[in-house]
Amino acid sequence: MNKKADAIIIGAGVIGSSVAFELAKRGYKTLNIDKLPTSGYGSTSNSCAIVRAHYSTWDGVAMAYEGFFYWDDWANYLGVEDERGMIKYMKTGSIMFKLQGEDHSKKSLKYFEEIGVEHEIWDLDKLKERMPIYSHDQFDGTTRPDEDEHFFDKTGKEIEGAIFTPGSGYVSDPQLSSHNLQVAAEANGGEFLFNNEIKEIRQENGKVLGVILKTG
Repeated sequence: MNKKADAIIIGAGVIGSSVAFELAKRGYKTLNIDKLPTSGYGSTSNSCAIVRAHYSTWDGVAMAYEGFFYWDDWANYLGVEDERGMIKYMKTGSIMFKLQGEDHSKKSLKYFEEIGVEHEIWDLDKLKERMPIYSHDQFDGTTRPDEDEHFFDKTGKEIEGAIFTPGSGYVSDPQLSSHNLQVAAEANGGEFLFNNEIKEIRQENGKVLGVILKTG
């Protein structure tokens, strides 16, 4: 099989399909190759599809927050209608606990403020009012799940509160989100090749020339 493309994308999950869509709508001829029968059948299908902004790097937070607006306006963003239907973005909001002492939330909060991520800071009383179902005990240290003796040990402290991001949520069907992206990429000229595996990435003088499939 001989095909030519400006960009060959290995995989057609939510990342590979979105890369294809963004490149195709800019005029690039794209080709996604995936060993599975259709888009989103790999790790994307096993995703819990949570959309959140609390990541450990500035770039991670910025990209995730930008994604909030695409998910929330999905059909207009893609500009197509998938015959299988379009995913729904369930904007539930999310919370990240603030622990006493140094914890991940401190770094995320710094990035939220620098980037402009919409958020609310809840003290413990506010958290108890809004989410009374949660335990507010603080657990400390990293313990393996199989270390039964100390896994549920508490520090005797309560957490400080939480950071609430109202734009967070989850996608109704992660596999379908990939298919929506596939349809959008195809509408812009992108191609997808399924049930095929890559045997070799062809290179010359440090430059990628193409790929060879296991089927030839």
